Amino acid sequence: MHYRGGFVSNLKFRCLFDKYFCNIVPFKPYVEKEAIDEGIVLIAFDENELDTIRGLFKENICNENISSLDNIQLEGSDGYLYVLSQTSIEKKNKMPHSIEKSYSYFKNYNKKRNRTNSKIKKELSRNDDGIKQLSNGILSAYKFFDKENDICFPFRFHASKGTNKPLFIFFHGAGAMGDDNIKQLFDNIPLYNQVLKKDCNILLPQAPFGSNKNESVTRRYINSLKKLVDEFSIDFDRKRIYIVGTSFGGLCVWNLAYLFPYYFAAAVPVMGCLSVYCDFENYDITRLVKTPFWVAHSSDDTNVRIDSDDYFVAELEKLKADIKYTRWNKYGHKMSSKFYKTEKWAEWCLSKEVTI
Repeated sequence: MHYRGGFVSNLKFRCLFDKYFCNIVPFKPYVEKEAIDEGIVLIAFDENELDTIRGLFKENICNENISSLDNIQLEGSDGYLYVLSQTSIEKKNKMPHSIEKSYSYFKNYNKKRNRTNSKIKKELSRNDDGIKQLSNGILSAYKFFDKENDICFPFRFHASKGTNKPLFIFFHGAGAMGDDNIKQLFDNIPLYNQVLKKDCNILLPQAPFGSNKNESVTRRYINSLKKLVDEFSIDFDRKRIYIVGTSFGGLCVWNLAYLFPYYFAAAVPVMGCLSVYCDFENYDITRLVKTPFWVAHSSDDTNVRIDSDDYFVAELEKLKADIKYTRWNKYGHKMSSKFYKTEKWAEWCLSKEVTI
């Protein structure tokens, strides 16, 4: 078996399969560990079985979340990462941590996500649809129940002192997901402090745990957020709704603007993406022209690749859209704090309003 840059010999491999492959009979001879309830299995096999594994992946790859067999990540018995594609196997760098550690992480992650889903179903069955206020104050606590989208989530709201003021919606990163209605506050402190000085309304939703790992949950959350804004009976200027988000929050911003053109006055996705699957050609770019964008990303970001932002910004520029692009090269996935502190993104947003 050849790989780019050398020759593989006498190696054993291990890799993880997600829930879509857990019940596939041909994999059972290779299963080393399994956590079916958590939707993950760890398999091991010899070098001479690489073609078999590749074939099984190709045969069973067709489902709504996995559209192509781009690569399969393997741990070699020599401690290196190998990437198996349809035509070759490529040796990469030393594994940063063992596949055992990844298995334990995903097992615990999926277990927590399953508990979250069960809790959401129970809460939806016990509560009526709509907004429920939990506390009052500078940052009042609420929870939104949405049976249509099969989701509920908490949020905080700061009301402006004046009437008919703009609304900023801040979307947190994956690390702030949950149900405590607190983590998203710390994730958005730099944003909150800047906008607070301008007497604006501020909405701080908290996505359910695991939303970033499931496209269906992400879409339900995004649709439900739009529904929340529609139903929220608070006085604010509906021609000046601004959406700002970091990482997973940036993904939410891109998708909200795409799904609901003419609704948001401006969008600021930082270290986000519209598509994680690189299926850029499947999107109708003209839908994004309706919303002014200020996109920010760093080319050395290893958490969220910059490819999506580069592509959609370039396409929007061709269409003469209202778009700004802050593209740095040395801040990785930590550029957001510098961007929010040094750039006048809030003033830029406030200069925009929906015009139809």
